[in-house]
Amino acid sequence: MSIRTPRRTRLRALGRLPLGLAFLAPPQLALTQAQNTAGLPTIQVTATKTDRDPFEVPESVSVIDRSGIEREQPTNLGDLFGDLPNVTVGGGPRGLGQTLTIRGLSDERILFLIDGARQNFLRAHNSRVFLEPDLLKQAEVLRGPASALWGSGAIGGVVALTTVDAADLLRPDQTLGARVKLGYQDVNNQWLTNAGVYGVTPDGHFDYLLDLAYRDAGDIRLGDGTDLANSAFERFSGLAKGTWSPDGINSFGAAVMAFDQDGAIPSNPQIEAGEDNLVDNDTRQHNLWLTYRHDDPNNPYLRPTLLLYRNETDIEERRLSDGRQDDTSLETLGFDLRNSMRFGDPARVGQILSYGIDYYQDEVEGERNGHPRDSYPDGHTHVVGIYLQDEITIGSRWTLIPGLRWDSFKSEADADDLDDNEDSAFSAKLGLNVAVTDWLSLMASYNEAFRAPSATELFVSGTHFTCGRTCANLFVPNPDLEPEKAHNKEIGFRLREQDLFAPGDEGRFQAHFFRNDVTDFIDQIVIFSFRPVPGNRGSGGITTSRNVRDAKLEGFELEATYEAPRWLVGFAYGQTRGEDKATGEPLSSVQPDAWTLRAGLRFPAQRVRIGWTGRFVDAQDEVPEDGTPSESYQVHDLWLTWKPVGKLAGLSLQLGADNLFDEDYQPYLSELKAPGRNIKVALSYRF
Repeated sequence: MSIRTPRRTRLRALGRLPLGLAFLAPPQLALTQAQNTAGLPTIQVTATKTDRDPFEVPESVSVIDRSGIEREQPTNLGDLFGDLPNVTVGGGPRGLGQTLTIRGLSDERILFLIDGARQNFLRAHNSRVFLEPDLLKQAEVLRGPASALWGSGAIGGVVALTTVDAADLLRPDQTLGARVKLGYQDVNNQWLTNAGVYGVTPDGHFDYLLDLAYRDAGDIRLGDGTDLANSAFERFSGLAKGTWSPDGINSFGAAVMAFDQDGAIPSNPQIEAGEDNLVDNDTRQHNLWLTYRHDDPNNPYLRPTLLLYRNETDIEERRLSDGRQDDTSLETLGFDLRNSMRFGDPARVGQILSYGIDYYQDEVEGERNGHPRDSYPDGHTHVVGIYLQDEITIGSRWTLIPGLRWDSFKSEADADDLDDNEDSAFSAKLGLNVAVTDWLSLMASYNEAFRAPSATELFVSGTHFTCGRTCANLFVPNPDLEPEKAHNKEIGFRLREQDLFAPGDEGRFQAHFFRNDVTDFIDQIVIFSFRPVPGNRGSGGITTSRNVRDAKLEGFELEATYEAPRWLVGFAYGQTRGEDKATGEPLSSVQPDAWTLRAGLRFPAQRVRIGWTGRFVDAQDEVPEDGTPSESYQVHDLWLTWKPVGKLAGLSLQLGADNLFDEDYQPYLSELKAPGRNIKVALSYRF
């Protein structure tokens, strides 16, 4: 029987939203877009922190735009990424436990950004980011190491999330608008209500947005017909932002976003619920950004941007069996100051020189019944980085992008008996792109990355688990951990062609082949013993983090899309192989091969689109000796969107059916089965 917390008022979260704030969206990781005749995105890339056509940039990037987000009707962030090659969502159906794996590297080795601000929350069995997907304009994934620009953490890749702006919702003739939305999903009897107001002043100097969302959901029905006990939740989310540009050159801004979710779930949300692991969980995340940008078209040498940010994540858990109270929090303060300079004639040899400095500090706190909690130790981390990148364009065909970054980091525990961890790292990149023709582009790149050990890996202590009245396995801190390091080599090519079969058609294809060598992997090692061992004078052994192995990961991705005014088709395929270099054993984190196929029809006169997506996931039998293989499965989804014109202009309807055939399956590395068939509908109206 599922236990659910009583419904609570969410107005306290609204009280945390300062109103009247202005926001300027900082440059994002990868993609902004406009629609061409066929509806395929014309993408501008800023994986280099500058605007570029992806045909010229040696990066492997995928994007989900606003229309894709609305079509998907996601409940959690993980719902957006299941169709991308070499990107896998794990952790089970509960949103608070969902994690990502990119090219065989798991969640803690991926950098997350929201509007350019780092998201550093890291706790075992928990998601990294908590937000309402309906507040996003787009979600982007850069696959592969990227520390030369982004610093610590980007060994597996970068996930950049961009929140919605007033300009994304206003019609061309509007200065004030509003929207309301109602949604329902039957897999867990979930209701979504959303309301927002947005606008721009008549002089165009100030725009603003306030958007609020509320979800109420029951337990999730699985593919075998049973319910996942204690997966119900109640959530309130909000976003307030705006932009003030007094002269069209200087822009100032701020934004605030809030997330608050309650539910009675297991303390580890990735496992089955039991009487001894249920907690009343309240998860809150608050993000604040302040920004400045100077963009004078007459001055190519001075284009500075400044981002200041504060993120706070708090998790309160009260164990239902005995009332034990655990509090976990992480606060991140940081800034990113950079400038770009443009030189030369792009028709011959042109350069964009970008340089900057960024800094952030993390403060970690953990309490149990009001006292310090050794299993989530109090600590501080300080990281400062300086970076330089030069984008050199030779003629109209060649683009060379070298980059270099230096980071210095220091972690210290509040406990006096633990040494500080202090180190520095250089990260380099070199990319080459050659536009052989207007429709064929070749690329090659080398990228380095590192991940500084977290305070919880360095300083954790206390009891891991008990094994009897006088038996306990103890955490042993290791402040001497080295940072993980990655070296990625990649080659690829892209094809694109317009009007191939008829006017308005457009096709794109890209293939990327990579090898990523990662050294000094940080693993949590559990040593169980009934005899005394160093770190535990009793019985039960120890658990500690160590740099234990080097790994090799290699594979490839294929992506293709062809869109015409009345139809579309596409596919994606990802394959990764990984092994421990010392033993030759497969890495447990590497996900199985997967195909994604898509097809759809458009009815322009009726403003209707319908489509099908099929995911075909292979069995995973390349696992370590003590690993658990998984079986193959396939999942089929249907969707329909309708955006009428005329008297019904402003109305939008999304229909969907996830896991149409109610497939009963358990993804690789998941202890929980996946959700069953989910019929979902969302109806919104913009005034």
